[in-house]
Amino acid sequence: MAENNPGARTFVKDGVFYFVRRVPKDLRQHYTSPKTAYSLRTRSVSVAATWADRAAQKLDDYWHHLRIKDSDLPGKHMLRQAQNTNAAPMVWEATPGTQQ
Repeated sequence: MAENNPGARTFVKDGVFYFVRRVPKDLRQHYTSPKTAYSLRTRSVSVAATWADRAAQKLDDYWHHLRIKDSDLPGKHMLRQAQNTNAAPMVWEATPGTQQ
């Protein structure tokens, strides 16, 4: 029966597979529900297993990002902010032969 079970992260409703995953407690403030679920739009066991694994990996990556963003990183105040690449050059950059 293992070939008919695409994994613990899925369930079947009316023959269609759905992905479901509990939201970790430390990230629930970012969600409106304690779990996330959506249709995989397939009736195929193998396709559902592949798509569920891919969805789980994407969630893991996103949750890692949220944890890093929310963490109290030592020295966080010293990190460089994203620089605006469209900004005009500084005066000493635009004037040949001058330096800061």
